[in-house]
Amino acid sequence: MRSAFATRFRFLLAAGILLGALGACSPAVRPASLLLITLDTVRADHLGAYGYSRPTSQRMDALAREGTLFRNTFAPVPRTTQSVATILTGLYPKHHRARGLFSFVPPANTTLAEILKERGYSTRAVVSNIFLQPGKGFEQGFDSYSNPRSRFDGDSSREITDEALQRIRSLSPGPPFFLWVHYLDPHWSYDPAPEFAEKFDPGYNPSEAMKEMLEGKFHKGDIIFNNPLAPEDRRHLAALYDGEIAQVDAQVGRLLDGIPHGIRKDLLIVLTSDHGESLGEHGYSFAHGEYLYDGTLRVPLVFVFPGRIAAGAAEERTAALMDIAPSILRLLGLPDRLGMDGVPLFAPDGDRFSPAGGHDLLFAETDYHLIHSANPRFFIPGVRGRWSSARRGPIKLIRIPTPVGDLHELYDLSADPDEERPLDASANPSAPGLIRDLDGWADYEEGAGANLEESLSPEQRERLRSLGYLQ
Repeated sequence: MRSAFATRFRFLLAAGILLGALGACSPAVRPASLLLITLDTVRADHLGAYGYSRPTSQRMDALAREGTLFRNTFAPVPRTTQSVATILTGLYPKHHRARGLFSFVPPANTTLAEILKERGYSTRAVVSNIFLQPGKGFEQGFDSYSNPRSRFDGDSSREITDEALQRIRSLSPGPPFFLWVHYLDPHWSYDPAPEFAEKFDPGYNPSEAMKEMLEGKFHKGDIIFNNPLAPEDRRHLAALYDGEIAQVDAQVGRLLDGIPHGIRKDLLIVLTSDHGESLGEHGYSFAHGEYLYDGTLRVPLVFVFPGRIAAGAAEERTAALMDIAPSILRLLGLPDRLGMDGVPLFAPDGDRFSPAGGHDLLFAETDYHLIHSANPRFFIPGVRGRWSSARRGPIKLIRIPTPVGDLHELYDLSADPDEERPLDASANPSAPGLIRDLDGWADYEEGAGANLEESLSPEQRERLRSLGYLQ
C-alpha cells in the first residue's frame, strides 16, 4: 500500500509542478480599463432611464440598458468641489476635508487615480470646471490632467469629447488606462446650441422680464429666490436645462461610438453626476448648493462592464457617490481600500459580479461658501449656518440652524417624493433617532482652503459671475 501511495503522490506532485509551469508560461490576464464619465449638475429624474418623459438622454438610457442602474444615489453636498472629491476618494467631505466650494483636496488623501497608477494604469483626465482647475488637488495621480481656462465656463462638451477620443486612441495599445471625463454643459447659464435650445419649447417668445434677465438687469440671487419671471419663462428655462442635458447626451454617445471595439468589449464604464439642480422646487430656482432637497442631491449612477455585471438591471438599494471608488476597485479585481466611507456596490459571484452593499444611513450637508445674500433660509452666516440631513430608508430629516435653535423638516419620501408635505418631527417616532444621528455627525469644521474666495482675480470673479455664483 505504501508503494502505491508513494507512486500516486509522486504523480500528483509532478502534475502540479507541470500545471504550475504551464500557468507561469501562459499570458497574464490583462486588467480591464476604466472610463469614468461625470456630468455636472444633472438630476436623476431628468433622464429617461429614471422615468423622465422628455427624450433628454437617449444615449445614456441605452448605456444604462447595457449595465446596472442604481435608482437611489445621492451626493454628500450639492456642489462640484465637495462631491467630485468624494467620487475620487470614496470619502465624505468631512473626511477628505474639501468642504467648501473654494476648498482643495489635501494631498493626504489617496485618490482613485493614485491607486490605479500604482497598479500600472495610465491615468488621464479631460475635464471642465473652474473649481476643478489644476492646483486644487483633483489632479493627484493623473499622468495628464487637461482643464484649460477656456473650459472653465460655458459649454465645452464637443471639445471634451474630441480630446477624450484622442486620449483613448493614443492609449491603445498599451497598459490598462483610467480616463476621467467631466462635462460641464448643464450648469447655469443654460445656453445650448440652437437645435437643443429649441428642442423642448419651440416657438417660445420671451417676456419683458426674461429679456431684462438676459441683458443682466437681475442679480442671479433674485432669479434663485425671488423669481420675477412669468410661468412660461420658467418653463422655458427648464426646457433649456433639458436641452443642455440632451446636448451632453449626444456627446456621451459620440464618445462611446468612438471607442474602438477592442477596448470597449473589456472596458468598465461608470457614469454619474456630481449633484442635481433645483428648478423652482421649494422656492429655489435654477441653482444648487444651499438647500438639501433631493432635486439637488439625487443623481444618476450606471455601471457597465460587459460579461461581468448584469445588463438591464435596476437597483433600488440606497447608494452614494462615495461608493463609486470602492466599487471600481472591486470590479477591477483590486484589493478593497480600508478607510473609505463608501462600500462596494458589487460582490463576486463566480466569474461575474452581483449587486451588493448599500447604506442604511446617509448624511448630506450644504455648502457655506458664496451663499447668495437673497437666500431667506440661510439664517447664520458662514459655516455655522450650514444645513445638514440624515436619511434612513424613506425617512429624511433636514436640520436648518437658526440663531434661536435648529429647525427640523421631516419627510417620508415613499409617500412624498417631492418633499412637499413635512411631517411633525416632534410627534414622529423616526425623528429622535435621526436627530441623534445628526448630533453625532454634523459639525462646524470649515475644511481645507476656507478663505480662497478672498484672493480671486477679476477674471475668476467674472467667470464665477457667468456661472451664477457671484452677483
